[in-house]
Amino acid sequence: MLLKSKEIAYLGVLLGLNQLFIILSSVIETNTIILMSAAALIIGVVIVEFKLLHGIIFYYASCILGFILTFNKIEIFTYIIFFGSYSLVKHLIESKVINRITQYTLKFIYFNIALLILYFIVHLYIVLELTWWMVVAGEVLFFIYDYAFTIFINTYIEKIKPKLKK
Repeated sequence: MLLKSKEIAYLGVLLGLNQLFIILSSVIETNTIILMSAAALIIGVVIVEFKLLHGIIFYYASCILGFILTFNKIEIFTYIIFFGSYSLVKHLIESKVINRITQYTLKFIYFNIALLILYFIVHLYIVLELTWWMVVAGEVLFFIYDYAFTIFINTYIEKIKPKLKK
């Protein structure tokens, strides 16, 4: 569990980049989802480089720092409940479940539960009417996000990670 100073520095840079994306997501309102997705991808990089336990610690650190540093406190719940934790859930599902249909079923169950929790939290502050087509559109976008996340992690493992070791 003890890390070398080089690894701690690398995690610090990744956490700084993660926080930059989170802060920018509350400053640039039109790109909130994209920037939070980018912040979540960094957790995936931490899991690839340092394993799941360090990814969990990194996730908690990013949530605490994000809550302190971000300007829009309601938006950070989107990161905490869905984007940040999805990196961990995705890794757990894909490493434990072999059947791809079961993987996607579990991922969609997670997405719908996270969406429901977010709906109730946001509904406390904002009147929000959610219709069936919004949920379906969200699930389609979630499928695209999961696919893009997988492509990013595979690209990182195959092309970027070997160059970092040199």
